[in-house]
Amino acid sequence: MPSYEGILSWILCQSPRSNHNIPGVPELDVVTLRWNGEQVARGEMEQGQTWTLDLTRPLTAAATVEVVVRPNEEGGVEDVIGTVRLSEADLGTGIPGTDFHVAAFDDAGAQYELTYKVRRIDDAPGPVPTPDPAPADGILSWIFCESPRSNHNIPGVPELDVVTLRWNGEQVARGEMEQGQTWTLDVTRPLTAPATVEVVVRPNEEGGVEDVIGTVRLDTSLAGDAFRTARFDDAGARYELTYKVRAR
Repeated sequence: MPSYEGILSWILCQSPRSNHNIPGVPELDVVTLRWNGEQVARGEMEQGQTWTLDLTRPLTAAATVEVVVRPNEEGGVEDVIGTVRLSEADLGTGIPGTDFHVAAFDDAGAQYELTYKVRRIDDAPGPVPTPDPAPADGILSWIFCESPRSNHNIPGVPELDVVTLRWNGEQVARGEMEQGQTWTLDVTRPLTAPATVEVVVRPNEEGGVEDVIGTVRLDTSLAGDAFRTARFDDAGARYELTYKVRAR
């Protein structure tokens, strides 16, 4: 009989509940995730931050995950801003990029996105064969925003893009970026075959539409110590992605 696992991949803070307006003091939320009432993750988050969770739990029955937020300031009160229910009904197709789900929560100024998925595990008798190791690793090092696509021209409101990176169709990073910002990625994946990485940009404003502004192809022929930089310029969005391939 097949069994299943629920996986909490990462959480993005688009806007924290904290709103103390104290100059020089970051506005932080204490974010807690509870799996069927049990705390499985807890940490501080600020606007634009993506927290990689990589939490895996067996799904012997449907599970409820609560996202709990408390402003990290005097008098801050914990509040459940949203829940997701994980079950075998959330199982994907097995095609990269289609297996994950994104739940968006918007509650009293707190705006968060939780990315999760459900994976099937087939019970098989005997030992599981060890796969041949990959000859190299592909590494996404950092991405630089020279100019965002967002161009709302609203005084006092930063022009932000929501930037997503997809490795062979699977989302591996997501966060907000503004002009002049460098985002350290440190995403490493084994290169058992050539991989395609897409850089996807959506202006973080009403009516913003996602668009692939460029791709890079990683394969073992690029192995070496040198970093490589791919430059993308599409309809006002100018980004640079730095990456390399490292032999094992």
